[in-house]
Amino acid sequence: MKKIDIKKNIKYSFCSCGLSKKLPFCDNEHKNFNKKNNTNYKSIKIIAKDNVSIKVESSTWNLKTKKILNLK
Repeated sequence: MKKIDIKKNIKYSFCSCGLSKKLPFCDNEHKNFNKKNNTNYKSIKIIAKDNVSIKVESSTWNLKTKKILNLK
């Protein structure tokens, strides 16, 4: 789990595939992975109305999950 300070009115893109080198943020690594593996990963976009701290996590960010899926 990662704690993130989110600023109001700024768009954030979070990784859903687990391949980003900038976790928890998306760096579009999913695009090539989707083409090669016929998957449909997308980033999760949010815009906060106020400054806020959030906690985010994903099962795809786990190294064990990446190994199971044969991801690097």
